[in-house]
Amino acid sequence: MEITLDQLLAGKATRIKNREYFSTAAYVEPFLERVQKLTSDFRVQVQLPNQITYTSDGEVNLEDQTFNRVWIQAVLPDEYPIPNHNNVIGMVYGLDVRKPVFKVYKGGLNQACTNLCIFSPEYLVCQEIESEMALNYRYVDDLVRMTDESASMIRKLQNMEFNTDDRLISEQLGRWVRNCIDCSYDVGFGKVKVATSAPIEAYKDLFLNEDSDYFIGNKEASMYDVYGAFTQTITDGLKRDLMNQAEKSLLIRNILGV
Repeated sequence: MEITLDQLLAGKATRIKNREYFSTAAYVEPFLERVQKLTSDFRVQVQLPNQITYTSDGEVNLEDQTFNRVWIQAVLPDEYPIPNHNNVIGMVYGLDVRKPVFKVYKGGLNQACTNLCIFSPEYLVCQEIESEMALNYRYVDDLVRMTDESASMIRKLQNMEFNTDDRLISEQLGRWVRNCIDCSYDVGFGKVKVATSAPIEAYKDLFLNEDSDYFIGNKEASMYDVYGAFTQTITDGLKRDLMNQAEKSLLIRNILGV
């Protein structure tokens, strides 16, 4: 669910399984303090808890709400060396997951489709959220200072030819499915995988669905076309999985073998 920054900051403190957690603002404002000097463009999504309250008009009452899963992207000014892309610094946190977690990342954001690309684990940092304990936001400062290498990888993908011969595509599709089975990302907060349905959906968008933005048929194509179709499946799945977009974006590189 997409909401405004003001609505997000009104989120209340909560208790989950006898553990007390701060208000939303207590987790979000230290992040904002570090990135607001760079941008005023923030994209916010939340996953509402199972129990919510409504206004007299029957709308979700966001003034009487806590947000257990939050995702914010700070989109930096249009100074990215790749056309139609921006640098982005994001934060994600979840309180009602098996091990409450706070994540920050840096990557590239496609302006048209809002797909996220992250190519190196050094641009993703995770830490545990403990009951009534402040978080360490030093990692945000570190990411702000780091030079993101996503642009060079995007250029590499754009210059990498993808062979659309039917036999080779069949081999690739099988390899992608097997890699989804084999590849995972786990730094102590649960194993993250890309569903085996993702390469099938990407294949359909690339070669079967002529209305798809990624359709190439038998035309010349690059690995960036393929990469875009894969990352689109992750973007489309945000309603089901708000927490793991960064990890899945990292896995795509391994799945494609680039």
